[in-house]
Formats: sequence, structure tokens, C-alpha cells
Amino acid sequence: MSFMRGVILVVAASIMWGVSGVCGQFLFQNYHTNAGWLITVRQFVAGALFLGYLLYRGRSVFRIFHNKADTIELLAFTFLGLLGAQYGFYYNVSLSNAATATVLQYTAPIFVVLWGAYVHKRQPEGREILGIVLALVGVFMISTHGQIDELVISPEALFWGGISAVALAFYMVVPGNILKKYTTMEVMGWGQMLSGVFLSFFFNPLDCGTGWDAASIAAMGYIVLLGTVAAFTLFLQGVIIIGPTKASLISCAEPLSSILCVVAFLGTRLGWADIFGMLCIIVTVLLLSITKK
Repeated sequence: MSFMRGVILVVAASIMWGVSGVCGQFLFQNYHTNAGWLITVRQFVAGALFLGYLLYRGRSVFRIFHNKADTIELLAFTFLGLLGAQYGFYYNVSLSNAATATVLQYTAPIFVVLWGAYVHKRQPEGREILGIVLALVGVFMISTHGQIDELVISPEALFWGGISAVALAFYMVVPGNILKKYTTMEVMGWGQMLSGVFLSFFFNPLDCGTGWDAASIAAMGYIVLLGTVAAFTLFLQGVIIIGPTKASLISCAEPLSSILCVVAFLGTRLGWADIFGMLCIIVTVLLLSITKK
């Protein structure tokens, strides 16, 4: 029963993340919401809620800044990992669609594998090589539909998809030391807050534009509350119960939910090449998430 509860929590969190990207696409398509403004508000509010909850529980939220090395690691995680992954993802959604942006970001494990091979001075294993090849085939099919001399998504979207994937890989690798000393909510709270404050120098969070109605407010509220705060909380609880390996496998529900939602609710058309490419990348994630005994 406990294991099933963990599975349900991870599946729910993954679906919430997938739907969050779809909500972003809904705002970009129908309300011309600025991607920079959206991610600024999302990061700042989510960070404030995380840290506010810790303060409410009587926890010290400033202790991470008492150690210089930990502070530097937090800043690296925030600005090279979290910010790049989140901004790159939502900006890519505004340039393409939620399904494409999600799946391109899911190529991150190949960069983690390559980094691990470099650090440990070893050759990638057979399944890792197969995963890398499948990921490259997937990206090729999504971006060209099999036509070598033609891009079906903009070079800018492909670029930001790569940025979000590399940043997500960095996000996975870098905070290993501080996560051993501080809670994930502390690290994520400060990461969200600091990145939101940084972005506010470029995108005024109070300049929300005009034409907002119940649907757009609901979509924005979902992105912040369910797609960020609730999703991270549920996912972390699920990881505690079933472990990171099984959680990473089950989290493939995120791109699947994103694909289904953009087709069913936003009318986004995906051709056979898109579907084939996305499946290649999802299989890659499965291959690279399975650890040896």
C-alpha cells in the first residue's frame, strides 16, 4: 500500500508538470502572455511559498548562507541550472508547443551520462550509447520530420530546447552536496526566489498586461500552485517512498501527459514524425534511468 501511494504521488506530480506546460501554451496562444513575465512571477511566488512554509514551521531558512561554499553551490544551482531549465522551457513553449518543449528538455539525461563518463574516465555503456543515439534520432525527427535540408521548428526553438536540457542536466548534478546538508524545500525555495528576483530586473512582475479573465487567471494559478508548489511537494514525497530510480522512470508520465493535453485541449497537430521522435526520447529516458544492480 505504501509503495502504491508513492507511485500515485509521482504520477500525479508528473502529470501536473505536463499540464503546467500546456497551461503556459494556452496563455501564450490566447492571451499573448510574455514568457519572461510568466516565469518571473512563477519563480518568485513559488519561492516565497516554499520559504514561507518553512518559516511557518519554525525552520531557519538562512542557514545555507552561513557557509560560503554552500552559498556558491546554491548560486550555481540557481543561475546555471534551475533558471536556465525553467526559463528555457517556457520560452521554448512560446516558440513551439508544450509537448515539443517538454520532450526536448527530456534529452537532459544524455548530458548527465556524458558528464559522468568524462568525470569517471570511462566509455559509455551499451545501453547509454543506444539511449544517446535514440535521443539524437528523436530530436532529428522532431526538428526536421525526416527532411535533412529543412527545419519544421524554428532554430530559436531548437536552441532553447538545447539550453533547457543542458541546464536541467546541470540542475540534476550540481546540488548534490547541499542536498545532503539542507532540505530539498530549502534549496528549491531559495533557487526559485533568487531566480525570480533576478528576472524581475528584466521583466516587471507587476506589468501583467491587459485582457485577463477567469480562464487566464486559472491557468496562471495552476502553473504556480499546482504545476510548481504542489508538483514538487508530491514528487519529493513519492521519491522518499519508492526511491529516485523508480520515480525517474515513472516521471515519463510528464511528456506523455503534455502530448495528450496539447492534442486534446489545444488542437496542436502532431505528425507521425513528431510522435516517433518523442517516443524515441521517452525510451531514452527509460534506458538511462535504469541503474545496474
